Amino acid sequence: MATGGERERETEGGPDPVLLARCRAVLRRAPAGLLSDIDGTISAIAPTPGDAFVAEGIKESLRRLTEQLALVAVVSGRAAETGRTMVGVDGLLYVGNHGMERLRDGVRTAHPAAAASEAALGEALAEIGTALAASPLAAVALVEHKGLTGTVHYRLAPNQAAALEILGPLVAGAAETHGLRVTPGRAILELRPPVHVDKGTAVADLVAEHGLRGAIFLGDDVTDVDAFRALRAARAAGEVETVAIGVVGAETPATVRSSVDATVTGVEGAAALLAALAGAPLGEPGP
Repeated sequence: MATGGERERETEGGPDPVLLARCRAVLRRAPAGLLSDIDGTISAIAPTPGDAFVAEGIKESLRRLTEQLALVAVVSGRAAETGRTMVGVDGLLYVGNHGMERLRDGVRTAHPAAAASEAALGEALAEIGTALAASPLAAVALVEHKGLTGTVHYRLAPNQAAALEILGPLVAGAAETHGLRVTPGRAILELRPPVHVDKGTAVADLVAEHGLRGAIFLGDDVTDVDAFRALRAARAAGEVETVAIGVVGAETPATVRSSVDATVTGVEGAAALLAALAGAPLGEPGP
């Protein structure tokens, strides 16, 4: 768990120079990688999934970083193809559904055990959708089928706590009936297949597969905590130098803040850090 002395925050007008220097030092340890969540990290949280987007400035920073690093990847709860559509940067690795699928250069691979649960997932989401249509949440809850996982969104509900009281038992019941599991997030409930795959296992696999000696991960929600912890564990084992960066705001869960090495404020803070890292060759001293 990070302490106050271990954390760096951005200063007005740009990222904290101590954090920037720390990130540069880690990324100079070639081969190095930069990994990031999408929603809430490089894309502002939107009322509905379809409203979210990644700004052109962030895309350009990621393009530049792909030219300097062994690996640049987005590791998202969204489907990998949706991540590719949102980010749209060639050369990136798109890891979707919390690590259950990958997409690179048009080639998609999926975890076989997760793929085996697709029919059960579809049935569970259909049942939830039917129940919601007859509930007080019909106009404010959204069911999203992401191929290997599914998400029930309730951000639009005027009283999110009351909405969760209705959704919690409904989603849990459908998951139990169809052999799935439920994980919470920021105004969402996710249904996942019963396989031990998450952003932590995904990040650990990428570090090992690419032989990374330096790695940074940016994330904002409880589903990113697995990745934060995986990087910190790899660092403690002496395998790789890492920085776990929380992109924080008013809704940030306490578990995120307690699992990171450093924080930046919102998507704007993440964008400023990425721009600074991409703005000069990592082999040269930064500003």
